Amino acid sequence: MRTKASVVISLCLSLICAPVAPAATPIAVGKMTARGTVEVNGAVSSPEASVFSGDRIATGENAAVALVLPGGNQVFLPEHTKAIVEQSGTRVLVRLESGALAVTGRSKSPIGIVARGLEIEAAATSAVFEVALKEGGLRVMARRGSAIVRGSNKSVEVNEGMTLDATAGAASQGPRGVGSAGLSPLTTAVVVASVTLGIAGFAMGLAALSRSDPQDCQVSGSASPFTITCP
Repeated sequence: MRTKASVVISLCLSLICAPVAPAATPIAVGKMTARGTVEVNGAVSSPEASVFSGDRIATGENAAVALVLPGGNQVFLPEHTKAIVEQSGTRVLVRLESGALAVTGRSKSPIGIVARGLEIEAAATSAVFEVALKEGGLRVMARRGSAIVRGSNKSVEVNEGMTLDATAGAASQGPRGVGSAGLSPLTTAVVVASVTLGIAGFAMGLAALSRSDPQDCQVSGSASPFTITCP
């Protein structure tokens, strides 16, 4: 009995004294500048803050966000938008849950936008495009350069000055992430010439965005539609 008691006591002491593994440190993926009421993971954010992998960002009415990500890539969220920022391997993904966004791609490692089970990214190093969710699908507008819309079954390129209306089927089985696994099949894709000024609620200064040495752009204005300006 004494031997059994000694074993039990030893096990208890080893559990108590065992070192506790530190919690995983969140990965910082960029920085955020907010205008108006913006929530990060359900808490109101300060006007300037770091963005970590897994952060869910939600913009309120008359609010907007500018995200500066690796390689100089930027993502702009207008009002009434929800999105999750994730680190996926060496890339950053933004999962659009509701609303719209605009992307300024400046890196050889383009940022990936995931929406309605489809992935959208710049087709070249430099591109500006917008993505907006609509009932049953999404809309992608290429302002400068081209964007690629990718499903599990095929990809469609949206050239500069064109707009794509797309719908997707049920998601394929597989882990979340980049690649065909986890993406939905692209069921319809209609590309037309753009006739609107934009779909994401921003007025963009494309001359400034297309400079060879662009700096971080900012969201200006106090209400939608907001303006993106670059120094």
